Amino acid sequence: MRKPARPGSCAHGRAILHTWGVAEPRADDLLYLLALARTGRLVQAGHLLGVEHTTVARRITALETAVGRRLVHRTGNRWLLTDDGEQLLAHAETIESTMHQVAEFEVSRSSSLGGTVRVAATDGIGGTVVTQALVDLQRSHPQLEIELTTATRRFDVTYKDYDVAVTLQRFQSRRFLVRHLTDYLMELYATRSYLSTHPPINDAGDLAAHTFVWYVESLLEVPELDIFEENVGTHPNLRSSNIFAQLGFVLAGGGIGLLPRFLVMDRPELVPVLPDEISVRRTLWLVVRQESLNLARVHATLDHLDARLADLQDRLIGPMPDHPG
Repeated sequence: MRKPARPGSCAHGRAILHTWGVAEPRADDLLYLLALARTGRLVQAGHLLGVEHTTVARRITALETAVGRRLVHRTGNRWLLTDDGEQLLAHAETIESTMHQVAEFEVSRSSSLGGTVRVAATDGIGGTVVTQALVDLQRSHPQLEIELTTATRRFDVTYKDYDVAVTLQRFQSRRFLVRHLTDYLMELYATRSYLSTHPPINDAGDLAAHTFVWYVESLLEVPELDIFEENVGTHPNLRSSNIFAQLGFVLAGGGIGLLPRFLVMDRPELVPVLPDEISVRRTLWLVVRQESLNLARVHATLDHLDARLADLQDRLIGPMPDHPG
């Protein structure tokens, strides 16, 4: 008796299409569906694949005709997958992963890796520690192309244009490997000149006489950063949705900012304010798409991120304690 096809396998994909009563579509048409699912827009999907957007539309129409199902629909200015499209997506990702493995077959016999690795990260860590790790990675593998996307927003598990992500959000999904990357501290910092020209700060009660820098609360989509008033006990006067703009406010002498250590550790002009009274510990999680786990370039990326964070542990928070999974 033939064993049932494993979910997510190519055989399982053929079984779905057989159930639908249609011929198997072209494999590369599924890659057009995958590109549109990742970008949400025909033009961006075309850029991703190196073709015109009209080609993307034509190939997806051909795929829908082949399977006899509607696979995408438009909502506002984005294209989203239908339930039938979602069923085929895992098989499109399997085809893409197989093609990546074939592309790496030759370079795997040498010490250098090729292809493209896509990394997503929050703004602060993405613009500092992650960039340094990725530069080291590219120097080790000059043929490797690296794409880094940064933003501070709630991590969208449906966003597919990445292999590895660094996020403050921990979530459970069988489609991803999620593991602890590092903890870090956030503390109050100001310039020496600001502190010398404003009322002295001896305890938390003195903070009310000062100007503070923080996020625009109405635009902050990350619950893990909804921490300011609870920990500082006052209201920020200078606000920005970007952590580097907040750093700019503080460096310009505009006020006191609640900033992560990794953003200020190489800036001697900034000094901590009440570090023994106000300190917030946050956690960063590493997210890897399951279909990317078997790619050598993704493993190399993880190794470089881990190495960079290990080098910085004492400066981020002190020696890392044992941390559950």
